[in-house]
Amino acid sequence: MGAYSLDVGDYPSTAEGLAALFKAPAGREAQWHGPYLDTPNNQPPLDPWKQPYLYRYPGTHNKDSYDIWSKGSDMISGTADDIGNWHP
Repeated sequence: MGAYSLDVGDYPSTAEGLAALFKAPAGREAQWHGPYLDTPNNQPPLDPWKQPYLYRYPGTHNKDSYDIWSKGSDMISGTADDIGNWHP
């Protein structure tokens, strides 16, 4: 995310999502120098429960940054088992 932000000037929008790390979003092709992750099939990685990670920018928990989280084992977002980048 840091390299993407340095190149493009901001984090991907919520609508662009983590896919922006693998393919330049419309209008950002000139600044984009990715892919920014090396994963099989150039797809965002899945969480341990084989579900896509959720992403939001600007974040709800990290107001000056982004939120990225897993829904956890219950596969329901917003519950106590969520694992996100805002947890200590």
